[in-house]
Amino acid sequence: MTTAHQLQEFYSEFDVTNRILLSGHSHQAWPNAAKQGLLDCFNDAAKHIDDKWGAAFEKADKVRDFYRTLLGESHGEIALGQSTHELILRFLSDLSCFKYKKQTPIKIVTTNGEFHSMRRQLDRLKDVNIDVKVIDTQPQDTLAERLINALDKDTDAVLVSAVFFASSRIFHQVGDVAVAANALNIPCLVDVYHALNVIPFSLASWQLETAFIVGGGYKYCQAGEGNCFMRIPKGYNGSPIITGWFAEFESLDQAPGKVGYGKGQGAFAGSTYDPTSHYRAAAVFDFFNAQELSAERLADINKQQITRLWQGIESMALTAGVLTLPEHGIDNNAGFLSLTTPEAATWVKKLAEQGIQTDSRGNQLRLGPAPYVTDEQLDNALDVIAHIAKTMV
Repeated sequence: MTTAHQLQEFYSEFDVTNRILLSGHSHQAWPNAAKQGLLDCFNDAAKHIDDKWGAAFEKADKVRDFYRTLLGESHGEIALGQSTHELILRFLSDLSCFKYKKQTPIKIVTTNGEFHSMRRQLDRLKDVNIDVKVIDTQPQDTLAERLINALDKDTDAVLVSAVFFASSRIFHQVGDVAVAANALNIPCLVDVYHALNVIPFSLASWQLETAFIVGGGYKYCQAGEGNCFMRIPKGYNGSPIITGWFAEFESLDQAPGKVGYGKGQGAFAGSTYDPTSHYRAAAVFDFFNAQELSAERLADINKQQITRLWQGIESMALTAGVLTLPEHGIDNNAGFLSLTTPEAATWVKKLAEQGIQTDSRGNQLRLGPAPYVTDEQLDNALDVIAHIAKTMV
């Protein structure tokens, strides 16, 4: 089985040997194979000109198949998009409340722990007098119950994450929310961006078979930008207001003047796009297969790395004013370690000066390992953290 040291040669273009990249939760390094994907896209365009789309759609199908495998749904309906924001817009525009007159105010339920793409858009809807109920993620032990209690016959949608992007806390009970929403016929969208390919996941085990699912390849899938997806529940056929002309591919025999839609994923298709992202992703996913980097193995690697970082920080016995471990405990932690500190931005700068890349969100310093980060690099990072901590007291 390939070790982190052996993997590093496949990431030489990103210089992972000489830099400690603890930015894996935000942007993982691409394997060198990704470059060949970019070249293949250019070569196909040069060779086939406008007939390149047949080859491009084959790459798109490979991307769909990869996400189907991660979701544990071999024939799942997968719509692709450049960003989760783009896909969330298509989802929102398919809600009945936006397509038909409603006697009661539009009501959407969410939390205050959502990623910016979702958070900003819902905040803007709130500005235009849509009732967006924002449920506090704390205390998380009662989050599912409070979300479910906020749902009623007038609720038009609920949008929530499987892992919260700032804290890395796993929302184990998100499936309970999806089940409750389905019982009330409320569309439920779950963001799994920080869960896929880094912690154990499947639609069945998480009770998310009836939910819309969004995620992408920018983080733990090493596929870079432009590789997001939305999974459509089985048997669901939508008619979103925000719709691209690709959604007509399965309805070209429609009546003149009528806006037709394909079924399942077809209804949520976009329009002409840059296929480079799919070529790159397909090459990366082939690399994963060749190196036997399955979702299960990647989750195991990550768990060992997070444990090493967690225990290393714990052994320093730092005060709350310097760095504090998460309250939620390691068993409820996902793919990165989020440390509380009033000087998070300063920590990022000081670590960068020592060749260690991290990032921060508010008062959270985020450390995200990746499969090409060695134990020695993690230990070196911990040594640097211990040294900096002495200057921050």
